[in-house]
Amino acid sequence: MPMAVGQTDPRSLVIAGHYNVDSGHFDSSSVINFAVEGWDLFYFSGFRGGSTVIGNIEAGTIWSGHEAFVRAPEVTTGFTTYVNPAAGSLNEMDFHATMVGHVLAGSGYSNGILDNTIYGVGMAPDAAVISGGIAVDFSATQLGSFSTTEASVVTAYKAFFQGTGLPAGVARPDVINSSWGSGDPSATSVEALAIDGLARQNASVALVVSAGNGGSAAAVSYPGSCYNNIAVGSLGGSSFLQPSDFSSSGMVDFFIPGPNGGTTLTGVRAAVDIAAPGEEFFLAAYFGNSGSLGASVPYAGAVQDPSPTTQYFVNESGTSFASPIVAGGISLLKDAAKTIFAGNPGVLTQALDTRVIKSVLMAGATKTIGWNNAQNAMNVTTQALDLKTGAGALNLIAAEQVYFEGTRGVPGGAGGMIASAGWDSATIHLGNTLEYRFDAAFTQEMALTVALNWFAVRNFDDLTQTGSDVAFSNLDLQVWSIDGGGQFTVMVGESMTTYNNAEFLRLDSLAAGQYGLRVLFNGMVYDTTNAVSAEQYGLAWLASPIPEPGALFLLVGALCLGLRRRR
Repeated sequence: MPMAVGQTDPRSLVIAGHYNVDSGHFDSSSVINFAVEGWDLFYFSGFRGGSTVIGNIEAGTIWSGHEAFVRAPEVTTGFTTYVNPAAGSLNEMDFHATMVGHVLAGSGYSNGILDNTIYGVGMAPDAAVISGGIAVDFSATQLGSFSTTEASVVTAYKAFFQGTGLPAGVARPDVINSSWGSGDPSATSVEALAIDGLARQNASVALVVSAGNGGSAAAVSYPGSCYNNIAVGSLGGSSFLQPSDFSSSGMVDFFIPGPNGGTTLTGVRAAVDIAAPGEEFFLAAYFGNSGSLGASVPYAGAVQDPSPTTQYFVNESGTSFASPIVAGGISLLKDAAKTIFAGNPGVLTQALDTRVIKSVLMAGATKTIGWNNAQNAMNVTTQALDLKTGAGALNLIAAEQVYFEGTRGVPGGAGGMIASAGWDSATIHLGNTLEYRFDAAFTQEMALTVALNWFAVRNFDDLTQTGSDVAFSNLDLQVWSIDGGGQFTVMVGESMTTYNNAEFLRLDSLAAGQYGLRVLFNGMVYDTTNAVSAEQYGLAWLASPIPEPGALFLLVGALCLGLRRRR
């Protein structure tokens, strides 16, 4: 099998320092969960990922012996290692995977109490975690670089997406995180096609991937360049709304299959979907003599085998850590959904679909500093997403509002009346338009975000273990004003990309009035079968009042009072 070179995010490859919990204090300024708006809403409501399984696939596996992973006696979930059966797979524990595992599901529980305090708690501290590796070789000279084969990659992702071949007692993951990347901006490699095909085949398993750390000069690499995933950029700054200078951005390529090898269009689609904090964390340190650390000659002196349990890397930054923050956030949403939607199986099935989850996160995203999706003065965009931060910063408070408090699936699957926040899953036929009308007129100035997502039609063949390009549908998203007779009269915004399978609009100011949404399926970018006539999508929206200046002053005062009370 051909070898491919992969790399964990470069910003996390330098061991910036380490800390012993018995003799000092952390240098890093960022705490995993404190950096995420709304994490505490789920944690203190008892939704900590306990009903979910998180998969982590990268070069090596998580060392679960670290104190950050010790769980309270009443928590029955834990960490499990998947042994990749593909020829040459090393299945070695690795320092990078261990840090990512801390972000995903660190517990903060040690010595019989919450001794690590909140600082050791990851995003979903009660989730079951299954960890798998794809490396067949680790570089001896460059920490974090590794090689894979087609088989080592496809075998692992197939097992995690389908739930086959996992250790006994481990269910199929609800979400998979992958904090690594390896070229292929057009996502046409054997591995990329297989991953996209598996994601579409298993729509209830969300794949979250890091965008990469090449900065503005580097395009997002696969698996981030794939279509049927959630690609995550990194944020920093005092409020985690500043795009990290190292976070990869720019437009990636689009491939149209056809005679003579098809056609590649260079730099025509935005790959980053959302962003999350990714700077200055302290994270569980693995110093064992395996994985990248054990193989890298320059770091041989750092190896301590067996590893001490109290060591932490400090000042760690990278999209490697932004990605598991989003994956952990999805674990929290799905954990809550399994309780809140338990009495309505049909709604629950739709709610767990990646197209819906992705749209919910995007519709709830906070506008980042310098955010720009190239909307013109008429609020029309052919780009849809900001090139570094996608829809914006992960906001679990807003996501909770969209996911649980508004419209939760529109009956009938053909549009209809909707609340000011909510989501829908529907199937639209080629040449058709589906309409949604807000059930009440906006009585004051409003801000509106709307996200639409669907899958690229890439199939996975279980017999040959390969993926294939089949078709790509071109859907558009519009916002309209509605007259007193209920007619759509004036279009006030449109996202109309050609090569993205995501559309997104952020309207910062809508005047009081009646409004509606339209989803259009005007045509196919390509269809190798001439048989695709319908597309399933996830749609989510959030309309929020814009406070009057006086009300804004009162709100600021109330927030300051709340902060004083908390202190």
